Amino acid sequence: MVRAYAETCSSDDQLVMVRLHKELIGCQDVLSSLRLTLHDVSFGKPFMHLGVSAGSGGRMLASVLNGERTLQVLRAALDKEQQEWKPTLLRPVVGSQEITDTERDRAAIWLVQLSQTFDFAPETYVLAISIMDRVSQLVKIRTKYLRCVAISCLYLAVKTLEDDEVIPVTLDLVRKSQCGCSISEVLRMEMVILDKLNWNVKTTTAIDFLHMMHTVMMWRFPHLLTSLKDMNPSRHLALLTRKLLICLCHADLARDRPSAVALALISLELEQIFPQWLSLLMALQNVAQVGNDELISCRERMAQLLGQRGQLITGYQLKKSSQSLKSKKRKVDETDTDDIYDGIKRLYEDNCGPSDKITITKRGSCASEMHQDADDIHAFVQAVAAV
Repeated sequence: MVRAYAETCSSDDQLVMVRLHKELIGCQDVLSSLRLTLHDVSFGKPFMHLGVSAGSGGRMLASVLNGERTLQVLRAALDKEQQEWKPTLLRPVVGSQEITDTERDRAAIWLVQLSQTFDFAPETYVLAISIMDRVSQLVKIRTKYLRCVAISCLYLAVKTLEDDEVIPVTLDLVRKSQCGCSISEVLRMEMVILDKLNWNVKTTTAIDFLHMMHTVMMWRFPHLLTSLKDMNPSRHLALLTRKLLICLCHADLARDRPSAVALALISLELEQIFPQWLSLLMALQNVAQVGNDELISCRERMAQLLGQRGQLITGYQLKKSSQSLKSKKRKVDETDTDDIYDGIKRLYEDNCGPSDKITITKRGSCASEMHQDADDIHAFVQAVAAV
């Protein structure tokens, strides 16, 4: 009924209806958040995830509840993705009237540049790329209409996610983008896209999964970045977001499931900063329900692409702490200590029979940290199973 009424409306009325659709999406998000809040209250949990805290203990409890709530949202998003996501078909080769992968990648890069010009959030242009890919699977887009479709997808994403103060006037968007379309053409294309998508514009994208997985990871492993210089969770997430945009501007990686793309990117970063990255990756993989073949294939293609762009190795720097100075001093003292241990070992071997020999072993300096990481990973697996 809403769609039939929209087809008879003018361009201004259609713009109003798109904004009303944005408000409906916002109401749905509030309702889902309210359901999660009521779920917390039903299990006797306080409203700490709303920001109420009392000292360090309150902040820690609030962080735990935020992590648990994010894990619940992640589970719900994964279930929705499993129901709605469809594999993207290969585009035609060069020479046909439909858009190719190369033309699609150019349009995606153009959307990123436009979003930076208008200072849109990263979630906005990732959603715009997602809408464009979904539309291209439903409609055969010709090359001459690609920019009109791309700018319309961006405008829909802006109206869905950005605040009203940030949404530009259609005239400014058309002029600054130099898309070669008129205002009426952009608005008509918007209605066509909404009709093809059944007004289901907002979907969980790769950047949403990246944010949720990163939040859950920082919740269970808060010490993951403590050894890195000039690094905190927000800055680390910004680095991951920059790499994700490079990947999504490549059609080959955009065909993978959004959750698989986010998990593959996280795995490439964990390998650089965490000795037990494989165990942690397997725990996250269990949450994301991504198969081994799918993850390995996406990870290899992503590593190849980022390597070609010079973005594979992040170049993390370790902090120069007093612990490193102590370790250097320990290495000097260990030369004398080794002689003492060898002497004691020979003494016991000489005085004991073959069946009574005593073996003396030394634990490495980082063994306790490795055991702590293993305990944290085991606790994380148990927490995932409990949610």
